Amino acid sequence: MSRVTLRQVIGPRQDAGRIVDEIAAALGTAVSVEDADGRLLHGAPGTDPGARHPIALDGASAGWVSGEPRAQAVATLLGHLLSKESERRALGSEVLHLYREVNLIYSFSEKLAAMLDLERVGSLTLQEARQLIAASDGAIMLLDEETGALSTLAGFGGALPHLTGFERGKGVIGSIAASGIAEIVNDVASDPRRMRDGTGVHALMCAPLKVGERVIGVIALGSAAPAAYTAAELKLLNTLALQTATAIENARLFERTIQAAREREELLAANKEMEVARARLEREFELAASIQADLFPAALPNLDGLDLAARNRPARRCGGDYYDAILTAGPDGSRRLLLCVADVSGKGMPAALLMSHTQATLRALLGRTVALTDLAVQAGDLLFASTAPNKYVTAAFLELDLEPATAGARFVSAGHVDCLVLKANGKAVRLESTGAPLGLLPPGLPYEETALTVDAGDCVVLFSDGVVDAQNACDEEFGDERLLEILRASKDLPAAAIVARVFDAIDRFAGDAPQFDDITIMVLRR
Repeated sequence: MSRVTLRQVIGPRQDAGRIVDEIAAALGTAVSVEDADGRLLHGAPGTDPGARHPIALDGASAGWVSGEPRAQAVATLLGHLLSKESERRALGSEVLHLYREVNLIYSFSEKLAAMLDLERVGSLTLQEARQLIAASDGAIMLLDEETGALSTLAGFGGALPHLTGFERGKGVIGSIAASGIAEIVNDVASDPRRMRDGTGVHALMCAPLKVGERVIGVIALGSAAPAAYTAAELKLLNTLALQTATAIENARLFERTIQAAREREELLAANKEMEVARARLEREFELAASIQADLFPAALPNLDGLDLAARNRPARRCGGDYYDAILTAGPDGSRRLLLCVADVSGKGMPAALLMSHTQATLRALLGRTVALTDLAVQAGDLLFASTAPNKYVTAAFLELDLEPATAGARFVSAGHVDCLVLKANGKAVRLESTGAPLGLLPPGLPYEETALTVDAGDCVVLFSDGVVDAQNACDEEFGDERLLEILRASKDLPAAAIVARVFDAIDRFAGDAPQFDDITIMVLRR
């Protein structure tokens, strides 16, 4: 951004000249204003040049005010106006830059959602990364979980893509694959973890590709010239990595499914053994269920003063329910705990794929949004742009303050079934919907936020509609009242025991009736 000049503030189209004249008249002195090169910008020439007062901007002189000592007030005012104009332009430039970043990430997410080819996913990710972050080299490396070897999927530049021998735990890139934590190394040569032959770059930035808590690879960007990558750029790389990891898993699942289908056709053509084909299909669903299980948190946060537990049971091998518990930061840097339970429309494999896309979208937005309402709006816009018209997601978000340890909390529900807070005295506070399901309606629709308190002894219960809609053989629903009765009888038990009691009660109620919907419940006790 170019430096603000005094002429831009006190030019003929600005109000500053009139203000200067009014102040000069009030002070009873004549003044003239010159720029840093001595050119007259305002006032009459010939004003006493012996009394010149500098106009300061960022510690440097931007011009002069000539006049009696009282004219110093005019110089101070013009310096203040210059400073404010400089701040305004800087803010405008920053907002424009952030808008461009968000727009690129939106576009990237839409493109990824339509890709099921592994190499194209890698190439698109690096192409997008180069638009956001300056780099001479880049590579996406996939991890072989059995051997620990890292192999290059896609790359650009003359150094990183051509290096071999990377393994989990060895070198800078291998260390990040082992730790699962993104890093910036702005002086690769001085890092003790560097490979023996070096990486060929001076500065390196690397982020893990993670599905749930499992690292499936890394994305690395480097600069052959000296550079200083920033934390903001690392956050952008992490955002791309989160979306890319899910897209890679979807592409792998698609490739495996296509390959299995070919094998199944060949087998049927050879011997017409339908039982063999059915067995292979069973194994495919087991694989899909295993991959989907990895999308759920491997472990929930363990926090002092809080007891948290959750469980999901799909109606089929793969389901469309999702839960998560993530530590976030407020605008003042204070720690917060975000709880989420979501329910994708539909069942089976299509719902499972949309659930994984939803998880990647929400986690990608967490690093860029602070307010729950903004998270819901942006997630809804992304899903609307990247999914079929009949696909949508209901979700319940509850954000709890951890630092300072207050009872403050906020709740946003995107068309989700009513959840509740069971107070220590047994009173139930219903958490109702505050907006439309994510991805159902066109972009731009706002969401409301419900403020609440979660005091000591209170129990927050978030669940999917599979809990209250569970049916027995007589088509009778489990219902809200049965759930509330179980919760009141169990509210002093550990959260895991409460979750277990709810599932046991549903199973006793349903008897031999099949489970027709996914069941998910999350319980938080303070």
